[in-house]
Amino acid sequence: MHKLGFPIWYGYGSEIRKIVEEARETGFDYIEVSIDHPWPRGGEPGLDKVVKLIRDTGLSLGFHAPWRDLRLSSPFNEIRDASIKVSERIISILSIYECDYLVIHLSTDQAVDRINEVRGDVVEAAVKSAETLTKICKDLGIKLLVENVHEDLEMFERMTSKSGGVCLDIGHVIISTIKRLGRESLGEELEKWLTSLKDSITVIHYSGVRFNGKYARDHQLTDSSDKYLRLLKSWLNIISPRHILLEVFEGVGDEHVWPRQLADAAHFLKGS
Repeated sequence: MHKLGFPIWYGYGSEIRKIVEEARETGFDYIEVSIDHPWPRGGEPGLDKVVKLIRDTGLSLGFHAPWRDLRLSSPFNEIRDASIKVSERIISILSIYECDYLVIHLSTDQAVDRINEVRGDVVEAAVKSAETLTKICKDLGIKLLVENVHEDLEMFERMTSKSGGVCLDIGHVIISTIKRLGRESLGEELEKWLTSLKDSITVIHYSGVRFNGKYARDHQLTDSSDKYLRLLKSWLNIISPRHILLEVFEGVGDEHVWPRQLADAAHFLKGS
């Protein structure tokens, strides 16, 4: 049976305690903590306090590695090496906490969707970074997972060929598919991702998606009427992920999401 998670980040500030407590009351099993600056080395509340709060509330813990400013798939060696150095330092700090997993993005700003000639260089850089960070994490007792961001399936499979596992972000698949192939291809494309990665998926990130013509926005509220959430549930006996994160950040209006707003989706995913 999978654990069901709720995400927090430093931007929630003084409301983190209320969010964590409500997550437990709503039926969530764990919290995924996004390591955004100034975490893990500073800020108020500090990461130590937040981890203790999560533990004291009876929830387990996952981490999302920082991704802003870091480019682990950059074909510029100097940029990739600097990103590796920062990531290694942060992983070392995080290793003092017992966690279920650590998710990373193998990011780059290169136009791999428009210039085929750069894809090989980006994939090579990504594989090197994944190998390096996987070894670092293994030595520290951390389960490292690579999350898809903007990549198509073929490229993502190549990038993660030597990684320890995969975090499949379904919202990211939806957004990238709409840009490349159009909304009419969503169902077929999601089936391809789930089929191809079924033996590698340890964590799933899921969020609702708001459609507006040719554009779409993820990290939205979702519930049991969401067709893609229903598709995910129909696959759970096949892919058997250990964790599912309802990676929703946007609530009603301009307010951030609260765990209670995802109660229906949580109960749907936990039901038989």
